[in-house]
Amino acid sequence: MRFIRDIALLLCLCLLCALAACGGTSTETDSAQTEQTDNSAASEETEEDARTAADAAAADAAESADGEETPEDAAGEETPEDTAEDGTDGETAAVVPTVSIAVTDGSYSYEDGTELLMVTMVSVSVSVEGRPEVEESINADLQALFSQTGTATSELKAQVEADYEASVEEGWDWYAYESQLTAEVVRCDSQVLSIRFSGYSYSGGVHGYSFSYGRSYDVQSGSRLSLAFLSASGADFPTYALERVAELCGTEAYSDLVYSADVDTESLSDVFSDEQFLLTEDGVVFLADPYVIGPYASGIIEFTLPYDELEGVVKADYLPS
Repeated sequence: MRFIRDIALLLCLCLLCALAACGGTSTETDSAQTEQTDNSAASEETEEDARTAADAAAADAAESADGEETPEDAAGEETPEDTAEDGTDGETAAVVPTVSIAVTDGSYSYEDGTELLMVTMVSVSVSVEGRPEVEESINADLQALFSQTGTATSELKAQVEADYEASVEEGWDWYAYESQLTAEVVRCDSQVLSIRFSGYSYSGGVHGYSFSYGRSYDVQSGSRLSLAFLSASGADFPTYALERVAELCGTEAYSDLVYSADVDTESLSDVFSDEQFLLTEDGVVFLADPYVIGPYASGIIEFTLPYDELEGVVKADYLPS
C-alpha cells in the first residue's frame, strides 16, 4: 500500500512538472507573439511614416515647381553680363559726346606800347567714350579749322603793324583792331554734334563785321555732315531748303531784314554752303552773314526749317529720336 501511495505521489509530481512545463512554454509563446505583434505594429508605423514623409516631399516639390525656378531653369537665365549697360539685350549703349570749350584772351602791342590788336581765341575738343575713331575724326577736323584761324591771326598781326605805322605817318587816330571767335554747342546727342562759331572782326573803318558758321558731325561715324549728305533717299534737301528759305524771305517776319522780299536763288547760294548751316534742337538752321541778303543793320539772319517738316527730306538718322 505504501508502494502504491508512493507511485501515486510520484505520478502527481510528474503531472505537476508537466503542467508547469506546459505553462512556461505558453508564457514564452505569448511573449513571442506579443513581441511579433509589437514588431509588426512598429513596422506598419514606420511604413506609414515613410509614406507620409514621401507625400510631404512630393507636395513640397510640386509647390517649388509652381513658384520657384529649378536649377535647370536658372541655368538658361540671362546673366547680368549678357545684358548691355543701357538695359537692352546685346545692343550697344548710345554714346553722347563730351565737348570742352576753352576761350583765351590776348593782345598784341607795338614796340612803343600802343595796343594794336585784341584777340579772343577759342579751342574745342571732343571726347566720345569707347569710340576712339569717332573722337579722332571730329577732333582732326576741328584742329584743321583752328589752324586756319591761327594763320589768319598771324597775317592780321602783319597787317595791323603796317596800318598803325601808316596812321602815325598820316596823323590818323588809331583804334585797336579786334579779332574774336567763340563757340557754342547747339545740339549734342547720340546722333549729331553741331557747333556754332560766332566771330567779330574790326580792322578800321566805321564799324566791325560779325559772322557766324557751323560744324556738324555724325556721332556714329565721326564724319562731318554736308548739306547733300543730309538728303533722304530719293530727296534733294539742298534744293528743298533753298526754295523754302526763298519763301521765308517773302514773309512778314523777314520783310525788314532782307534787301528784297523777292530774293533770287543765286543770291541765296552763299547761304547754302556747308559752312553756313547747323542742326539744332529745333531744326536745320541756315545762317546769312551781313550784306549777303540784307544790310549790316540786320545782323546775322537765321532761317529755321523745323524737323517736323523735314521727314522724308532729311535722313531719319539726323532727325531727333
